[in-house]
Amino acid sequence: MQIPWTNVIIILILGAIFIITSWFISRKVSSVDQYVSGRGKLGVAFGTTSLLAFWITGNTVMAGPEAAYNDGVLGAIGYAALGGIAVMAFAPLAKRIHEVLPNGRTVGDFFKHRFDHKNYYFFIAMSFIWVFGFLMTQGIGGGLLLEQIFEVPYELAVILTFAIVIVYASMGGFSSVTGLAFIQVMLILIVIVVVPPLVYFTTGVAPVYNGMKELDLGSLDLLAPAGLLFLFAAPVLGIGEVFMDNTFWQRAYAIRRDRVFSIFTLSGIGWCFVPLAVATLAFVALGTGQAPKEVNQVAPFIAQVYGGEFASWAFLIGVWAALASTIAALLNAIVSLVLNDVYLKMKPKATGKQQLAFAKIATITIGIVGLLVSLPKFTSMLQMLIFLGVMNAALIFPIVFGLFWKKLNINAAFYAAIFAIIGGYITYYTVGSLQGVVVSGWLSFLICWLGTLVAPSDFNWQKLIRVGLDEKESAK
Repeated sequence: MQIPWTNVIIILILGAIFIITSWFISRKVSSVDQYVSGRGKLGVAFGTTSLLAFWITGNTVMAGPEAAYNDGVLGAIGYAALGGIAVMAFAPLAKRIHEVLPNGRTVGDFFKHRFDHKNYYFFIAMSFIWVFGFLMTQGIGGGLLLEQIFEVPYELAVILTFAIVIVYASMGGFSSVTGLAFIQVMLILIVIVVVPPLVYFTTGVAPVYNGMKELDLGSLDLLAPAGLLFLFAAPVLGIGEVFMDNTFWQRAYAIRRDRVFSIFTLSGIGWCFVPLAVATLAFVALGTGQAPKEVNQVAPFIAQVYGGEFASWAFLIGVWAALASTIAALLNAIVSLVLNDVYLKMKPKATGKQQLAFAKIATITIGIVGLLVSLPKFTSMLQMLIFLGVMNAALIFPIVFGLFWKKLNINAAFYAAIFAIIGGYITYYTVGSLQGVVVSGWLSFLICWLGTLVAPSDFNWQKLIRVGLDEKESAK
């Protein structure tokens, strides 16, 4: 394939804007806390845009329409519920995090001091698997997007995306990620506000609806079993993702305590409209009989076919901004885990300057690893999320009970996660993928609850509060 150098240069220009902006932001980053967290400094505006910039991902605008293409109207609603309900459900957890672990850095801090060693190390291992898997879906999304619209070879597209993100994310870390969030959210809104209406001005709403009735009547069925299964399983999938994702814990720590509940709630509600808007592009594909080469590409494919060159450009800029923001946030989240839960265990007396240097090197290294694991092309980003969701769902109730229930038996929490993952994946491969997510979540709940009823503990919350305070004072 001949490389379209003009298109590559345009992406490089957009990337240069992010890099230059990040450079200005990074000049004020002088401490490791500024690089890996915000420590209660984000208000409503930056807190909301930071959450939206991260959570409006390549999956939102690529896998959301994929769900609608597969399951029709219920698929679109289900994907909106997947992320929106999950973020809103995290709001009371975020408030509780401020109460019991006000000076934490990562989700690892919670597992380290709330549970025992086996829970802590198991969670850290699962967390790394999840984040790298999610990072891979974003890299794949960037590659597919540039390949579909700009005809850039997939491998070159992945390299371009990661190279730009690695450069700007390594400069200022968390400060760069949140500082760029406002710009990126504005670019993302181009896709939501401009592209679907432009496509429907060309096709018409009535012809699309009539076409769906004629060509794929099942897509309009609100009682379709497959669609209902996705509608009810999707929130479990999303809650599992959000609750164990260090990126959300970082923002819980970074957002001001008096604003954290409202910001997560507002972000969850706002997020719902994004997949619903882009999912309507899948309805055009169903109603017109247009089939993309790969189901992942249905949204950019329809934008290109019916929206013309302007819609293609708008889709490219907005969605690539979403991918870049999410990859950057994930890199920063992984780095904070590695720094806090690996590096500081090996070098507990490392100075702030040494920690900051390590964090920057780790950002570059992990970014390169993320690039390499994203080079293989998968045809379904949604299926990858469901596969990881079995693991995510198993950790929902150890986290929830661990934050709110002092009687939680830590051994029950450990075995709940283990057996939920085993049972979930057995169901995944023998019954169905979504059923695997639901089974994993229910097993997690039942084992945690029953195990604690049999042998309740009596955890002292002051242990979490005191440890966080001691760590903050020792860092001064």
